[in-house]
Amino acid sequence: MGTALVVLHIDGLGADSLEEALRAGLTPFIQHLIDAEGYEIHRYRCGLPSTTPFVQAGILYGDNTNIPSFRWWDRERQLMVRFGAGSTFKKVADKYFHDCHPFARHGACIAACYPAGAAEDFGISYRERTYSEDENSRSASRIVLAYLANPIHLADWLWYAVVSIWRTSTEYVAARMSGRRPSPEYVLTDAAEEIFVHHLTRYAVEKAMYEGYSPIYAGFYAFDETGHAFGPDHRHTQSILKHVDHTIRKVAEARRDRYELVVLSDHGQIETVPFYAQDGVRLGELVAGSMPGFRVEEMKGKTFGPDAEHAKGRIRLTYTGGLAHMYVGNGKRRLTFEDVVASHPELVHNLLRQDRIALMMARGRRDDIFIAGGVKYRGAGVKEVLAGFEEPDIVYEQLTRLNSFEQAGDLILFGVFRGGKQINFEPQLGGHGAFGGEQGHPFVLAKREWMIDTSHVHGAHQVHPILSDLRDRLKKEEGPVVKPALRSGG
Repeated sequence: MGTALVVLHIDGLGADSLEEALRAGLTPFIQHLIDAEGYEIHRYRCGLPSTTPFVQAGILYGDNTNIPSFRWWDRERQLMVRFGAGSTFKKVADKYFHDCHPFARHGACIAACYPAGAAEDFGISYRERTYSEDENSRSASRIVLAYLANPIHLADWLWYAVVSIWRTSTEYVAARMSGRRPSPEYVLTDAAEEIFVHHLTRYAVEKAMYEGYSPIYAGFYAFDETGHAFGPDHRHTQSILKHVDHTIRKVAEARRDRYELVVLSDHGQIETVPFYAQDGVRLGELVAGSMPGFRVEEMKGKTFGPDAEHAKGRIRLTYTGGLAHMYVGNGKRRLTFEDVVASHPELVHNLLRQDRIALMMARGRRDDIFIAGGVKYRGAGVKEVLAGFEEPDIVYEQLTRLNSFEQAGDLILFGVFRGGKQINFEPQLGGHGAFGGEQGHPFVLAKREWMIDTSHVHGAHQVHPILSDLRDRLKKEEGPVVKPALRSGG
């Protein structure tokens, strides 16, 4: 057994989808790991919100408190915090992860939302979705140039670029002609992920193994981006799994018996219907209609109402799939449900009339407030509504934890989940962030002999001690890592 550990994070691939891919023969190398190397699929519950920054914080630090969404409004600093392009998390990072034990300390953390104590990220950071030199990282240009300087890599990349652009464009046109409306934004991101980022990240992982870093944690996002654009069940999205499987195989071959491999995901993804599909009215427009004179800003979307100078007040909306956070006003603290009703009774009344909103959650003065179907529930009384979901006690536990976050919205909204599809507040055909279906059910793929148990994991922060224990056990098994030869193949 090797002494070092490499963890590959496959964004958006739920446990059910992995098993379906295995049955369909889309992931032959993962099947090999199961059949020949004794790997098994360990399911776990990722918690709420079922989104990458929340889950990765849990896995890498063991603490994802106050990360309520992919984007949120920081009341204290009057700042919209977001990940992806133009990430602003670094402006609030000092608030987070105190007294934590980062998983990747002294190792490498590649294409992740957070540094996790790593000594190296090879200039590839999902935090920024760009390739610029970081204070504790080498310039990404050195990695890019080294990758492209290899004729085999360059030829492989150019060939795949042509194939990927053609395939994505063809599928986009076909989907539009069939009446589906893939999001152009996610189609473009998907192409970038496939053509360049995915290949470069894989190369950086091989480079990190060659240089003897341990542990190594690396994120791969092509499947999730494609799922957002086309839907997780679309044939193009499913075809990406072959690409993911190929990457896992290449990394596994580069181990040379010096590294042990874990593959995991952060959440699943489900088919979705945009909120505005029914009548063309976005949530922000609906809210603005209830709040004349107020400026309503969708933090990734449109703005409604008067300009900031002439507005009576401001309401901000941040979306993550079927989850929406509503921030009322410019106060430095989170409002209680009673505060919101007292100041804006029409807003709450009109939201409750929307059949596209399944559940509204807020912090009451004495307990958690839930409203569903026009009925208000306090605390555990909402379990009556959750009875239709798998393990409602766990869903209730996850909801109340999210509602305890000071950074959460004054009102928290969940889109209706019906017939395996969820109302999505973003313009996506596939999504995650809320609860229902596969979005809350990821996996850890690990060897049976390691005796990993995720049956008790109801939130991603509970994965951290499991992986940290495995990392430490492997480190004690044998002596120092001997650098393996770096393969030159694509």
